[in-house]
Amino acid sequence: MRQNLIKLGSAIKSFRKGKNLTLAMLSEKTGLTAGLLSRIENFRTIPSLPVLLKIAAALEVQPAELLAGIGEKDSPAWILVRKNERLQLERENSKGFRYETLLDTESAGCNLQTLILTVEPGAEREKVTTDGDQFIFILKGDIIFTLGAKKINMSEGDILFFDGGIEHVPENPGTEPAVLLAVYLLKEAKQ
Repeated sequence: MRQNLIKLGSAIKSFRKGKNLTLAMLSEKTGLTAGLLSRIENFRTIPSLPVLLKIAAALEVQPAELLAGIGEKDSPAWILVRKNERLQLERENSKGFRYETLLDTESAGCNLQTLILTVEPGAEREKVTTDGDQFIFILKGDIIFTLGAKKINMSEGDILFFDGGIEHVPENPGTEPAVLLAVYLLKEAKQ
């Protein structure tokens, strides 16, 4: 399922940029918030069908063009992801954040995404929200995790579980990269 969200988010971003539209401009054309559009483009939320139709209309494309390639692969009863098959993802406008997909799947109506996130020293990104719960496990290094108004110091072995609807961002104040295991349990987007 998540691979499908990556394809969809990437397609929307590609069509938007191809038409020289900013998120604010697409927001105005769709009546959706720029924040929701950003979360869709960055695979942080699942768009509902009405939302998808508004986006397609605003981009002047058929919904099928946004959905090209989605659902082409049958889902087996098990999943094996080899190290060389992991996808590197680009999300938001960030500096020093590297996302590597470990597992992306849907089971029993639940959308699960598991990533390795490497946060370089001095990495920069705006706070984001995600429509779902998040689990963060520090594999290596130290970070300061901003969660709403709180700043939480975390070290190797620490775990944080939270509602992704709270604005959040990890910061690396150290001199070595910090490596995090990030698990997202996503819900359907609200209009």
